[in-house]
Amino acid sequence: MPDVPKAIREKYPHHRPEFIMKKEAKNVKQIDASYESENEWCQDPVGYFVIKVFYDDGYFGARFHENDGTPKVDIIGTDAEEIVQTVVREKLVSSLQHAAYLGHELHKAEIALAFRLNFVQDSDLDFEKKTEKKESDNLPE
Repeated sequence: MPDVPKAIREKYPHHRPEFIMKKEAKNVKQIDASYESENEWCQDPVGYFVIKVFYDDGYFGARFHENDGTPKVDIIGTDAEEIVQTVVREKLVSSLQHAAYLGHELHKAEIALAFRLNFVQDSDLDFEKKTEKKESDNLPE
């Protein structure tokens, strides 16, 4: 597997097992991606997360709240995959939609930390603007 950097292979040896062979695509169905949040979104019955980046401390995290607003758990780190896998392992999500959303938002937080970009949950990153904040506050600059 020469196309995968050694550091990645060592950190995630299971991601690209050598037995996976490139095969010719025959009769593969193509589906155009779409999402209508007003019709498709449903709240996870387990709870929700607020994601925050701590620039000066060099990490980001997700605070889990029960649906009544009670904060219960902080999961912190520097790697989005590690945080989201911890969320799944701890059973803090019950829907695939919520898990996918968390993975997306945590990856944004990881990028925001690496490039010191203002992170606002549920908003696009602005790659043109660095932030001087010590931590994200979910407000646009």
